[in-house]
Amino acid sequence: MQNSQLNGGLKLRRNRQRSSGFSLLEVLIATTVFAFGLAGFAALLLTTIIGSAQANREGVAAMSAASLSEQISLNPVALDRYLNPPEHVSKICIDSDECTPEQQADFDFRLWQLELADRIQNARGLVCRDGTPQDGVEGNPHCDGTGPLVIKIFWSGQAVGDDGKPRQHRFTLEVS
Repeated sequence: MQNSQLNGGLKLRRNRQRSSGFSLLEVLIATTVFAFGLAGFAALLLTTIIGSAQANREGVAAMSAASLSEQISLNPVALDRYLNPPEHVSKICIDSDECTPEQQADFDFRLWQLELADRIQNARGLVCRDGTPQDGVEGNPHCDGTGPLVIKIFWSGQAVGDDGKPRQHRFTLEVS
């Protein structure tokens, strides 16, 4: 009986020695799985940050277009100045300065363009008549001169397209 107890105790001690701790291979596998998890989390975080920045630019474009739309509605007499703005502002119209509707339109439109470019890097906006307002790219807005009055805003994003160039973005608002 002592012999069987001795053998049982010896087996128990051997099992304890085999199962105590982790092997180097198990640690390596666990570290690899953990690293892949962290890499996936980092990619998800980066995608979220880029998406948030893009959503912010879309929101700024929408608010800027709505603001210009209100200015056009308040000064309909000078609509032609919004459609064909002059290269230079002839008068700064602030507070009590007496300005014609055309001078006010020139000033408002130029100020709007500066604020837009300040809030969205390299953004450019214009007002035109366009029968197909959802087309156009920066440099070629595809304004056909017919149809409703629209505000188009173009900018280049951080992401690169398939052609290796920065991805182009557009926001269009129909002025009512």
